[in-house]
Amino acid sequence: MKYLTSTLILALLTSSVFASQNKAQVVVRLQAQATGNIDQATLYFDNGINPVYVYQEDAQKVFSGVAGVPALFSLSSDLIDCSINGYGSTSVTQEIALGYDVDADGSYDISAPLLDNVDPTSIVLLEDRTLGVFTDLRQGKYTATLHDADPATGRFFIHISKAVQVSTVNAGCSNNDGLISVIQDTSTPWTSCTLLDAFNNQVGTYNNASGQFSFTGLAQGDYYVVYTYGNYSTTQSFHITGNYVVANIVASKTNVEVGEMIDFTASATHSNRYSWDFGDGTLINGVANPSLNYYEAGEYVVTLRCDNDHGCYDNAQTTITVTAATVLGINDQKSNEPKVFAAGKSLTVSLSEATTADAQMQVSNLIGQTVYTSPLSEQTQVVSLDNQPNGYYLVSVKNAGVLNTKRVFLSR
Repeated sequence: MKYLTSTLILALLTSSVFASQNKAQVVVRLQAQATGNIDQATLYFDNGINPVYVYQEDAQKVFSGVAGVPALFSLSSDLIDCSINGYGSTSVTQEIALGYDVDADGSYDISAPLLDNVDPTSIVLLEDRTLGVFTDLRQGKYTATLHDADPATGRFFIHISKAVQVSTVNAGCSNNDGLISVIQDTSTPWTSCTLLDAFNNQVGTYNNASGQFSFTGLAQGDYYVVYTYGNYSTTQSFHITGNYVVANIVASKTNVEVGEMIDFTASATHSNRYSWDFGDGTLINGVANPSLNYYEAGEYVVTLRCDNDHGCYDNAQTTITVTAATVLGINDQKSNEPKVFAAGKSLTVSLSEATTADAQMQVSNLIGQTVYTSPLSEQTQVVSLDNQPNGYYLVSVKNAGVLNTKRVFLSR
């Protein structure tokens, strides 16, 4: 038992010193059923590890010679008996030869109790080449009859399949062409590979799945793939993002009087570009939440186009009904709203309250470009915009943390 204790300590030391964060480790145990005596070999897998015996990284097998205690070891690629040896990464298929030595005929169990740090999509099999039997070590132990006169090697092999590789493709403009692509090790097919959505509805399934296969026609949403090998199963979760656009207009009012301000909001999904047509000849681009008033009574159809960088778009419309104003004036304003007037190329901004430290004005053209900005130091301020062409402009006035936007027309 002293030998077994030292083997475990050496395994832990080797694990901590020579393994990277991507290291996977398999401890294979050989136990005599009659006596309960155990021996084990440690296999570790890491990028850049050489499968030949390297004394700085590996441990050569030291046989205890204690009666009734079985011996188990792995074979390095240069055929050295090892109690600990590294075999490269599980990103490729691995096959490791095991050897054993028993001094009493009987039944022995071979198991792999420590597989938590092996990728759950890697299938771990023990091959008994003498009997032509494969056992999934994730599902339990394998029992074999061993004899003292048996050859030490050539019967048992550990097979570790390459971990599943998965890639996803987002759903496009129609939201029906997302994809989850799976590449499974061809040496060990899954019994089944099933895709389910977030509501546990089966979307698709493959039986005896190996090589590359795909689940197609997916909309935006959460999915998970269930891999099954015999009684063993594991799950991977995925999210498919959609590039489709859904446009919707939210208007603060749809029935207004002439000059009454309306706040519009582009309530859009997956959009980063906005184009507005307000039905009166006013076009605004690049602004998600414009404000606007109408100068003539009538019905106006407001159209919003929303686009994104993936070439997807959607349109939305709403109708604004404008009636004649019951009170004459440029704007039907609340008492605390600023007044904005245009005379030729001059703008007059008149605040209803004293200016605060954040008071400022900004003038933008209808494609969203800022053409003028300035702090406001007086309650009434006049600005000349002689260098700007004729047309409509949006004037945003901020004071005391409140922002108001008015539309004006500049002309000679």
